[in-house]
Amino acid sequence: MSIFIPNNETKLYGLLGKTLSHSISPSLHNTGFRDLDINAIYLMLECKEKELLEDYIQSLKNLNFGGWNVTIPYKEDIIPYLNGFSSLARDAGAVNTVLNRRGRLTGYNTDVIGFQRQIEEAGFVVKDKKAVVIGAGGAARAVIAALIQLNLAEVTIINRTLENAAELVELFKEKESKTEFSYAALKESEYKEDIKNADLIINTTPIGMYSNKMEKKLVINPEYINENQFVLDLIYNPLKTELLKEAEKKGAQIGNGLPTLIYQAEAAFKLWTKEMPKKKKWKKIAEAAVNDMIEIE
Repeated sequence: MSIFIPNNETKLYGLLGKTLSHSISPSLHNTGFRDLDINAIYLMLECKEKELLEDYIQSLKNLNFGGWNVTIPYKEDIIPYLNGFSSLARDAGAVNTVLNRRGRLTGYNTDVIGFQRQIEEAGFVVKDKKAVVIGAGGAARAVIAALIQLNLAEVTIINRTLENAAELVELFKEKESKTEFSYAALKESEYKEDIKNADLIINTTPIGMYSNKMEKKLVINPEYINENQFVLDLIYNPLKTELLKEAEKKGAQIGNGLPTLIYQAEAAFKLWTKEMPKKKKWKKIAEAAVNDMIEIE
């Protein structure tokens, strides 16, 4: 493969977040650009402090970035700096993809699309089921928005900070959804019955991720998981977290976050370029990149 050399016509895209060293998004998007002979490059855009976010976004506009993805912790913080939103971003209350049209920034949520595709391809029917979503950040918002569209019956949000879980419940209740909402603290005595009775359990927190500074590797006690459940961990590094290992021992159906990552990236790529990347190639690249990270760790 020839070496790509940017020039003054190269279009700029990237990933905006706080800590990006373990992201595989550049490998995916830059491969997509090269395969389709698109003169573009995807860069890491680390903004270390929330207070610098406004200036950082203005700089991206000044440099004429065509768009960028948004990851932890800015999926909600970026909203005040945007000019418009897609319906999915509005429903989720979070943005993971931005399109820049001549200085006008529009926010999208391709996480919703990615998660829905993963659930559907796994063969799990969400309609009339009960779910537990662990976490209350931007990823949790996208997951809940996706589940509502798939006609979920009930969802319980479990979070370390109870106030954030309650706030998220109120946000979705205001949309007059038919889904029933509740919340609980991330304490075993409070969440164990919710875990036992759930059909679907989704972890949206970073607990269990490689390089995560928290010593805790299990976000919940896996004792309450059973063989009739689908346990999905949005973490993809490692491909099988301790939570998924324990759920597998219980006989539950399991899934990591790699499919959601790839599908949301495909949707963002198409939004920016009007082209679709090679799905099978992206899957191989993503798995190889994760395995390389594990070896480095």
